[in-house]
Amino acid sequence: MKKTIALLASAVLAVSMVTSCGKSNGSSQTGHKWENSETLNEWQKSLLESQGLPTDIEQLSPTQKRSIQHIYEMITYLNEKYDEEFVYAGYVEPGLMDEETLYAYPKQYGAEGGKNTVEVTLDENGDFTDTYSNMDVSSYVEKLIGDYVRGYFKSDEIAYFMTVNDSDIESMEEVKNGNFNWNIGVMNSFFFSDEYFNAEDLEKFAPQFARWLYEHKIVSNNHLNIVKNVDVKKATYSNNDPCYKIENNVFFFDLAINHKRVATSTSKNRDIIRYDTEEYVNNELN
Repeated sequence: MKKTIALLASAVLAVSMVTSCGKSNGSSQTGHKWENSETLNEWQKSLLESQGLPTDIEQLSPTQKRSIQHIYEMITYLNEKYDEEFVYAGYVEPGLMDEETLYAYPKQYGAEGGKNTVEVTLDENGDFTDTYSNMDVSSYVEKLIGDYVRGYFKSDEIAYFMTVNDSDIESMEEVKNGNFNWNIGVMNSFFFSDEYFNAEDLEKFAPQFARWLYEHKIVSNNHLNIVKNVDVKKATYSNNDPCYKIENNVFFFDLAINHKRVATSTSKNRDIIRYDTEEYVNNELN
């Protein structure tokens, strides 16, 4: 979904965001204290100039001055913590209803239409916290899931978009034989062409998918959608708006799973039905 982010209190931009469903990766810093510099470095000047704002600190409002300093510290935290370069993508000022948040993405992976967006915030102890998860792990789980779904249907008339909401996995060494041990949480969105699929196909598939996710111990929210008037083979992370248009939706099956609970809802029955995970999976095995 789209979310508009205030940029230094004077401009706006849109980035793709997702709702986190668990803990984010912690920070190595403790009790962070904001700096109060009277000068701007070249990175800060470049960002201000790109947004049409003054590059002379004396011409900035107190709010803009604070924001550009905080933005730099937050992105520097990412660069140093992960020893790679991150690219600024947006910023939300602190307010009564908003938590101060930096949005960025790792330069080596690109923005991917918001797929790789990382959030940086301050936790209740004043420490930086971020939502960055190892991209090797992300790429692996995305390919694993995508290959399974397309292999099950033996079709490429399926668009698939994944976002990692939560991960306690630092490297591929922690993933043994495709077992994520419930330490990763993802949001999967699948779009099936109505020319090749119908509601019964997804209703039959969903329990089998739940069983597969259970076997791989992947926490996930899964949105299975049959759509019309969409060339799903051409949909990408940066060009998928038609997939999400309500008027193009023919049928949906939503499936959420963790180690304790499975929850489902469909176009036919929008009431959420909850099950014990092992009971649900074992029933489907019989």
